[in-house]
Amino acid sequence: MSATQMLSSPVQDGSAPGRTDASGTVRTRSVVVMLATGTVAAMESMILSGLLTPIKADLHLSDTAFGSVMAVSTLAGVIGAPLFALLTGRFGRKAVLVGTVILWSLASAGSALAGGLPTLILWRALTSFGIAAYLGIAPGWLADLYDRKARNLVFALFMVRNKLGSALAFGLAGWIAARYGWHQAFLLTGLPGLVLALFLLFLPEPRPGHADGLSMEAPRGASWKQQLAVLRIGPYVTHLLAFSLFLSGMMTAQMWLPPFLHRVHGVDNLHATGFLSTVLLLTLPAGPLGGWLTGRYLAHRAWGLPASLAATTLMAAVLFTISFCTGSLRVSEITALGGIVAFGSTAGSLTTLLIETVPVALRTISGSFGAMASTAVSGFFAPWLLGALSDHYGLAHAILIGPLFYACAGLLWTGLALHSLVRKTAA
Repeated sequence: MSATQMLSSPVQDGSAPGRTDASGTVRTRSVVVMLATGTVAAMESMILSGLLTPIKADLHLSDTAFGSVMAVSTLAGVIGAPLFALLTGRFGRKAVLVGTVILWSLASAGSALAGGLPTLILWRALTSFGIAAYLGIAPGWLADLYDRKARNLVFALFMVRNKLGSALAFGLAGWIAARYGWHQAFLLTGLPGLVLALFLLFLPEPRPGHADGLSMEAPRGASWKQQLAVLRIGPYVTHLLAFSLFLSGMMTAQMWLPPFLHRVHGVDNLHATGFLSTVLLLTLPAGPLGGWLTGRYLAHRAWGLPASLAATTLMAAVLFTISFCTGSLRVSEITALGGIVAFGSTAGSLTTLLIETVPVALRTISGSFGAMASTAVSGFFAPWLLGALSDHYGLAHAILIGPLFYACAGLLWTGLALHSLVRKTAA
């Protein structure tokens, strides 16, 4: 029997498919707490971009040096993701999650102590290391609470955390930095995670596979060989690569939008970060609405989710290209808003495909590899590349790699959709 088969051999739970052993109240509470925790995690991940201008001025960093902070932080997350996946098999998901939330909250607050590049790298690396556990654990946790019909909407709500967190990073952190300094911004935004760790401590951990009417024979203690079987699943690997490129586009086109507006169009940093924060908040409904529509009309079709991701991501590539090439500030802002709406409308499907392209018992490791591979490209390679290109050619030209990343992701999802359609037709 193969490693994949050993981990994916389910037995009927005895309860009706689609039901979990958690009440509606527990499921709702879990989504709220996970969303809140994810929002704070996203804020901590994006806050460095929101504070880019004041930190650069205070510590006298080049774009390449600043990109290295993001790159090393991401490398720490890449190392943490598979490590925490193994620890969940030994200690359970909740214990690992609570411990790492405390870790990254303290590390983020510790960033306020940074007095130069080395200490800034150290604190941000510890923050990313801890956040990696949440990124790997949360998708499988939520999938074990909701059946396939409701899952895409739940993951759409789950993905809202990125916009909420980014809005807080650029809006709240930018506001605090403008009035009290960037040191205080790190200190104050690092505290909410400690409160959320307490709430997580009292959440019941769901049983793997129960929402699908299944109970796994041996969900814990899987060997590396068994867990690495996930990398032999073609659709999962294709989606993982597209996911990585998509996040690279977001980390460059969206996260560097305030510095772009500041340098190219002369907008001051407070208004540039405030613009992005406002756009992210105003476009929040696009995610849940898109998640509900795709869940209702496309989730039952094998090609549906990758096709919707391809269409919206290619649209975002076009809109961001216009935004970065126009000489008009108004046109740049409007098309950037359109690009954010486009890719945000199907963001829930990103997590849905990570979970549903693998066996139930591989969900935690699939999420961990998702965090590891996607952040390796989007957080390590992409920021470094943009920083290096910006130092040599200027940010106005370098930022165009963002739409290019989106376009490449869209083409991969197009191929996955066509592959799924051909297989469905052949069957």
